[in-house]
Amino acid sequence: MSLRCLFVVQGEGRGHMTQALALRRLLIAAGHSITGVVMGRSDRRDVPDFVQDRLDEPISFIKSPNFVADPDERTVRPFATAIRGLRDTRQLYRETRSLRDRIEAHDPDVVINFFEPMVGWTYLRHAPDPPLVCVGHQYMFLHSGYRFPPGRRLSRWMARAFARSTAWRADRCLALSLYPVDPVGEADAGSTLRVMPPLLRQELFAQPVDRTEPFFLVYLVNRGYAEQVVRWHEQHPEVRLHCFWDRPGEELVEEYDETLTFHQLDGQKFLSMMARCRGLVSTAGFESVAEAMYLGKPVQVVPVEGHFEQWCNAFDTVRAGAGVRSERFNLSLLDEHLTSLEAAQHNLESFRSWLHRGRDRFVAEIEAAAGGKQVFQRENGEVISPTAGADQTGPWAKTESQLA
Repeated sequence: MSLRCLFVVQGEGRGHMTQALALRRLLIAAGHSITGVVMGRSDRRDVPDFVQDRLDEPISFIKSPNFVADPDERTVRPFATAIRGLRDTRQLYRETRSLRDRIEAHDPDVVINFFEPMVGWTYLRHAPDPPLVCVGHQYMFLHSGYRFPPGRRLSRWMARAFARSTAWRADRCLALSLYPVDPVGEADAGSTLRVMPPLLRQELFAQPVDRTEPFFLVYLVNRGYAEQVVRWHEQHPEVRLHCFWDRPGEELVEEYDETLTFHQLDGQKFLSMMARCRGLVSTAGFESVAEAMYLGKPVQVVPVEGHFEQWCNAFDTVRAGAGVRSERFNLSLLDEHLTSLEAAQHNLESFRSWLHRGRDRFVAEIEAAAGGKQVFQRENGEVISPTAGADQTGPWAKTESQLA
């Protein structure tokens, strides 16, 4: 049976949008259809052209809570974010009716939520009929085996509470992870939690995996970090850097000097350069790290200040053996560890294999949620559970000293 799927996508991060594009492709290939896409509108970012260009379905928008950043676009301000959320409570409350009406108008067989909080609140308040599937790496916070960074207990509680609030009444929570995980703990979310590999865009798999050129690639989700990159570059002008940032209205390519070039965000160009670089230096976004892992590129991650989720991503990057973490854009750290990180790529083929095997699992879990049945899939003629492939002796076993 062909399923009619409605996507609701958080507009705050590009990663949620690329996940939606990747899952859209898998569902259509399996014979299902997307009835429409509802985007949570971000005050800080517009929907990128590469997203709108690849969606044939109608796109509509809803107001959604966003992070508040400092004037330099470098630090997330949690207190100011909370204050604005409280200020907008009445409007957001009304917005749940709007989302309910859109769900009824599209009449889907299943709603798929890419970590948009308005979906959870709508299902809590109005309980729409279609089954709900939630997708995002943040749902790993609900796994009993997930190990948060040391300390910050209040932030841990808030991260878990927010993840749960996006998934009220969900039939499935598909928790994306950089590494396989022992399925023990999946029942902690009422048997709805499934640990899944990253959802990566199709263009990644067409990139060469055996090319290296003498430059580092830098990705700045917040352009306020450019000053740190320039400062490091001026002390190391012999190191060639290509830096991607989001500065609407500026030149597509801006040459700072002979060895530092800034580029406007361009998905295809970024992937092409990632496939050729020596290593990636980035804020601690989930998708960029996963893409670099697939291409075998060492990573240095710098979590956005005040952004606890990125702090967790940085620890997960180290836990997965993908790279190193730091609090500033000091590229010397990646340069110093490059040889050891390249040597640690021995599990690269395992990661790629797990990634590809998991693609059918996404469709199977969504079909299961829509049909209300536990799905089993066939592999080499044998019936296996959707959680097959989890590694019970994987990175979970690493000690805190290895994460320091």
